Amino acid sequence: MPTPEQLELPESVDDLEGWLVAMLRTAPDDALASALDQAETIAAERFSGEQIVEALRRVLATELRR
Repeated sequence: MPTPEQLELPESVDDLEGWLVAMLRTAPDDALASALDQAETIAAERFSGEQIVEALRRVLATELRR
């Protein structure tokens, strides 16, 4: 389970993937779509759409296998 610190929106885009993974791992399987939407909205406060999409693509390639 992610720590509270891992659930805080990072300052650096380099940490965005880890944050997204932490956000998705706290969501129930039946709420994954909602968790993705919420994570994208929160991330947009600090990162560009392109940065978010790139990170989400990498994360989803691994997280959907869980």
